Amino acid sequence: MVTKLVLRMLKLMIRTYLETERLRLRLFTHADLQIMFTLSTDPDVIKYADTAARDMEEARQRLEQGPLSDYKKYGYGRFAVELKETGKVIGFCGIKYLPEIDLPEVGYRYLKEYWGKGIGTEAAKICVDFARDDLKIKKLVALIIPENIASIRVAEKLGMTKGPLIHAFDVDAFQYEMIL
Repeated sequence: MVTKLVLRMLKLMIRTYLETERLRLRLFTHADLQIMFTLSTDPDVIKYADTAARDMEEARQRLEQGPLSDYKKYGYGRFAVELKETGKVIGFCGIKYLPEIDLPEVGYRYLKEYWGKGIGTEAAKICVDFARDDLKIKKLVALIIPENIASIRVAEKLGMTKGPLIHAFDVDAFQYEMIL
């Protein structure tokens, strides 16, 4: 079913899905509630990113107030990341506007069994291209807690440089950045 949002995004020529060799990135829907719950409750997955969702209702709120709201408000947001081979959603990646710092951020989160396979970098690279080519973004950041070595490696592989240590979202994080 084609929603009004998808029609509006198509009219603006903003892609609603991206593909790499192994991955398909698409808009989240309410049908993705279970994966959002899993990504929001696994202590290892959220170690550097978030507090755990208390229950399915809180995961639903995060889905609705996160990517689904961002699509309506800004015309873009985090994508659900699927393995092309199976269609299984294994995480998310994409561009999110952060009004708290007035900059767009590339961010990602994946199920543990997909860590260390280059998926984070693969998905983030196409999202950087999307930010530059479709969204015409000029500066992109990634807020990364200093202890999150894996995310720092992804940011460096994207060509981002370490900027200042800032306090945002109740944590101290390096603002990795790149000019597109």
